[in-house]
Amino acid sequence: MSTLLTIDLVNTVDGCLSTVLTEGMAAAATETPTKQAIAHAARELFEAKGYAAVSIREIAAAAGVDPALVIRHYHSKDELFVRVIGFDEHFAPHLDGPLETVGERLAAYLLDPAHTHLRQTFRALVRASDHEIVRVELDGSMSRLLVKKLSERMQGEDALVRAWLVSAQLVGLIHSWDAVGGDSATPENRARVARLYGAAIQQLITP
Repeated sequence: MSTLLTIDLVNTVDGCLSTVLTEGMAAAATETPTKQAIAHAARELFEAKGYAAVSIREIAAAAGVDPALVIRHYHSKDELFVRVIGFDEHFAPHLDGPLETVGERLAAYLLDPAHTHLRQTFRALVRASDHEIVRVELDGSMSRLLVKKLSERMQGEDALVRAWLVSAQLVGLIHSWDAVGGDSATPENRARVARLYGAAIQQLITP
């Protein structure tokens, strides 16, 4: 998993992503109906089928436009994916409050039925992480939104490495939960899983 292998990128990823996100925000102010239609179609297809299974032609057909317009607006499939998948819009992990309960709160946050779209978005990113631009986006998001903030609160040796390992555990939770149809779980079972899995995460946070 790339989040375990890219600790050396922590100091460089944010600069790359800042450029991508700044350009994206500027472009959003001048988006045309055609560009919005492409983005909407691409987002739905990527989340439903994954990066590899979706083609530019399929996105164009769903948006009702010529494939050349997709390339004109987004330059490549990689760039389109990164710009529309919107992981940062949904991922806001709960890192405040007592450090001793962060593990369970992180697990409960990810398993919340209200965060189904978050899990879909994250799975789409992970499935496409063999593409460099997507891998950089994923690593950067995890670094910026979770790893750096969590490691700054943690005590003891190897705080940054332990924070990356926490992110890896969260990735595993997302995959396993949806693989076993966890969304059909009762609130009681959901809380039980959050408590048990959260305890495992907590071992890295406050060993």
